[in-house]
Amino acid sequence: MRGHAIRPRAVSAIVLKDLREFSRDRLWMVLTPVSLVFVVIVFLLLPDRTGFRMAVGVYPERLAEYASGIPEILSGSGIEILGFSSPGKLEEEFSSEGVTEGISAGVAFPADFPEGLASTGGMTVRLWFSGTLPPGTERALSSGIRELGYALQAVVRGSDPLGQLPVRLPELSCIFPEAGSNEAQLSMRQRMRPVLVMLILLVEALALAGLVSMEIEHRTATALLVTPVGTGDLLAAKCITGMLLAASQAVVFLLATGAFAVDWPLVSMLILLGAGMASAVGMISGAGGRDFIGTVFFGMMLIIPLMVPAVSVFIPGRPSLVLRLLPSYGLVESFYGVLGQGKGWGFAVHHMLVTLAWVTALMTFALVFLRRRVRSL
Repeated sequence: MRGHAIRPRAVSAIVLKDLREFSRDRLWMVLTPVSLVFVVIVFLLLPDRTGFRMAVGVYPERLAEYASGIPEILSGSGIEILGFSSPGKLEEEFSSEGVTEGISAGVAFPADFPEGLASTGGMTVRLWFSGTLPPGTERALSSGIRELGYALQAVVRGSDPLGQLPVRLPELSCIFPEAGSNEAQLSMRQRMRPVLVMLILLVEALALAGLVSMEIEHRTATALLVTPVGTGDLLAAKCITGMLLAASQAVVFLLATGAFAVDWPLVSMLILLGAGMASAVGMISGAGGRDFIGTVFFGMMLIIPLMVPAVSVFIPGRPSLVLRLLPSYGLVESFYGVLGQGKGWGFAVHHMLVTLAWVTALMTFALVFLRRRVRSL
């Protein structure tokens, strides 16, 4: 076997051969488009709104106008304030069974609220609740309205409202998401998109693994090396083939779901990194497996750990050190931040550099492993 400089013409010829062989594989030619269409359909069927939404009707109607004038308070919270012109119309929204048409709770203050507190020294508030509210929401809202009354009475008398509460909080610190950000509430589509992208990338690694395993089993690689093709040409072609297979499927999925409208140069770079990782996994699996079953089993041993960071986005809390050390963690965080939360290069560049280091290490190991496997034939 010869070692010489990689020749683009030889590499492109091997890549075209690999793609022709892939097109003749009925299993992958049927499985790939069917699975891609299935993933797109599943994505489109997912809800595109946040899981939590609570519409609260209030009277007097001007209170809703006050709330809409301070958008940073309700931004991303899933709570919508709707104004009503009379308590009767607000009560009509609630049926006798306690189930409403869109309104989860109703709050009717006195008509002269809050100015009337100065003359009456108190107020009566009527509350309505939907039977669909989560347990405990009624008590939380009732307590909040009661504490609001105590605070407003203090304001009317010109005293400190915090001094009227049973527990004194000298410093209050609230952090609200920026206007238009998606950090507070993410829809199921936004959460699932990184998972589906990683699934598509890593499943295509199995296609490359099958191709590499077949060439080793049939000794096609040995036959190629009898020609002027060098070992470097063969390895470079396998790397490019794997990246093309993985990147093409990911691009089709992201185009179908409108993800490139976010930041297409950044998304394209993330796809290249993911395709490089998938190509490395495919070559390692193909070189390690002895037959089809062995190749798939070996590939799943690598794919399952790499999918763990993608699934972890559904688990609240800080990720563990072991999770952050997985090669795919930075890639998943980048996809999640860019596609789900609308973040840009400033957020993704650190994760991309870490992912690039992992891809380089995995690709180096894959090429060395595959070289030794070919030389042992």
